Amino acid sequence: MARRCVVTGRGTAYGNAVSHSHLKTRRIWKVNIVTKNIFLEDENRWVTVKISTRALRTLRKKGLKAAIKDGGGSLAAIRPKKYVGVKKAVPKQKTKV
Repeated sequence: MARRCVVTGRGTAYGNAVSHSHLKTRRIWKVNIVTKNIFLEDENRWVTVKISTRALRTLRKKGLKAAIKDGGGSLAAIRPKKYVGVKKAVPKQKTKV
């Protein structure tokens, strides 16, 4: 999975490291991403999200859903996962006697 924040959408940035003599070499800046378990009170469930530490401050202020909407992200990142291996109950058919 990409090193990207769910709330802000921030990812790895690229640029040049410029020396004293102005020689330019490529370098990257990685986002400080942490994996957090957050409780959604309205849905009564825990959600695991990868979020930047900068966005954690926003989360405490606004809440997860509001922060994602304001940041331009998608709520699809926190939707419940499909249950693997669980089958739907099939209604029993009536038999003629």
